[in-house]
Amino acid sequence: MTSIQSIRKAISQNIRRFREEAGLTQEALAEKLGFSTSHIANIEGGKTGISDEILASVCNLFNKKPAEIYNEPNLDFAVDKELKLAINDSVKKVIQNSSKEIADEILRRVTNELTVRGYSERRRER
Repeated sequence: MTSIQSIRKAISQNIRRFREEAGLTQEALAEKLGFSTSHIANIEGGKTGISDEILASVCNLFNKKPAEIYNEPNLDFAVDKELKLAINDSVKKVIQNSSKEIADEILRRVTNELTVRGYSERRRER
């Protein structure tokens, strides 16, 4: 369930990450956006929400979409990890099925060959 705290946490982590990737301090970001450093620190600390005005300014400054600001940073990793596990499970099943099919085919051919040889040998003995 999504809570205000989880939304604020995602916002704070993303803004901090975007700021750090841009090589900006909180003071420099506050100056560029026209807000106080303490206000930016409170947003990054998850203590306060983000206004539409700050959202628009952050999006424009970092060339991001609003969804990128609100996106849970670890969500993609979690989805990727689940997808990777599902793919691994599928590959394992395919390999297991293929291995069984190959083993069955080898056994069938060997049995057939032995049966044919046995029949040929018995026929020669007559």
